[in-house]
Amino acid sequence: MRLHDEPPQQPRMTPTMTLSTRVRPLGPVLAATLVAALLGACSFGGGGGGGSIAPGLVARMDTPGATLDKTASLGIVNQYRATAGAGPLRLDPGLDATAQALANEYARTGTAPKTPSGARTIRVSAGYANFAETFSGWRNSPDDARVLADPTLGRAGLGVAYDPNSGYGVYWVLVLAD
Repeated sequence: MRLHDEPPQQPRMTPTMTLSTRVRPLGPVLAATLVAALLGACSFGGGGGGGSIAPGLVARMDTPGATLDKTASLGIVNQYRATAGAGPLRLDPGLDATAQALANEYARTGTAPKTPSGARTIRVSAGYANFAETFSGWRNSPDDARVLADPTLGRAGLGVAYDPNSGYGVYWVLVLAD
């Protein structure tokens, strides 16, 4: 389980290293470029003010009363899935309620929840203030990225909870089912 999916540290160049020592394989670089382009496609504003990420993806959840834009959040997951040839997930009210209850419990206890009945898998994260950061962490984790792109999944529920007195503050739960 990853609480913080931080990018791996790049090695420092030494006199004996070549540039090719530091270059990552093309696959992850290409995937990251595609997702960056997709995030750009979610930009908002008219009159040439593009280039920004949709407000629903960067809205901070570490403030009392914050609400998650689940449509925008699931939208970026679905754009990522499309790049992998998977169909879109649809927001399922039952899974959504389950994900929210699990996120609340996760924030209260600090213990990552297990996959609930009626779901096939769960993705959790903690410490990211907004969904764009959370999604980026999942996307950069090979296990999480594989699950997000699984074409056999079709329904999702997303929950987020904030507890200012907890270790990580913001807790995320994504519940996925066929």
